[in-house]
Amino acid sequence: MRDYTEITKRLKNLELPIECIGNVHSYPIHQIDLASSANMPQPVLITGGVHGDEPAGVEAVLQFLERDNTALLKQFSFTIIPCINPYGYVHETRETRNDIDINRAFETDVVTEVAIVKKVLGQTQFSFAIDFHEDYDATGFYLYEGTRNEKYIGPQLAAAAKAIGPVDPEDPGEDAPNLVEGVYKVATEWGTQGLAPYLLHFHSKHVIISETPTVWQLERRVALHLTILDTALDIISEMNV
Repeated sequence: MRDYTEITKRLKNLELPIECIGNVHSYPIHQIDLASSANMPQPVLITGGVHGDEPAGVEAVLQFLERDNTALLKQFSFTIIPCINPYGYVHETRETRNDIDINRAFETDVVTEVAIVKKVLGQTQFSFAIDFHEDYDATGFYLYEGTRNEKYIGPQLAAAAKAIGPVDPEDPGEDAPNLVEGVYKVATEWGTQGLAPYLLHFHSKHVIISETPTVWQLERRVALHLTILDTALDIISEMNV
């Protein structure tokens, strides 16, 4: 079992405003908002821990918060949920305590974790959202991208990520159209049951799902997630100059 209190301790050590947006089986779900110094910042959503047995996403979010993001805050504001599935994180299981895969449940309102996230999102619209994941069967990284304007940046993200490690050679088998090696479109066939397609439909004009191979060491997986995030923000920043 993992110690979820360590996440809370690390967040409190940041001296940032932390909000408990809900409790699930006695575990708090945290949200952190980073305000921008810009008059009209581009809002970004960062999430991890949808699947409890994928700790690299949670760690990537924590390391993002622990570093100096002053430069990014000149253009972006951030809404961050480090761990959506705390019970799964503690017990190292993909699903919730009720054996529900949160990433297949966003078309309902009966799953507590999903209801908490939906309430937080409200009517907010994001310029960009990224959800960090892992794949136990993969030997390399890959990612999914969805965008309303057909301006895909996935190939550039994959090119940057190759500095960390190779692309996974296998198709993930999600019926997702392939853009380039290691980059797949968020498929319309998914509906809105997953977090990223739900966000794309209702809350964000651009979404990325970053997938790292669990066989890599934790720090390498974290570096991959943060490389994809930073590269995406650099590209978006340049696109809006």
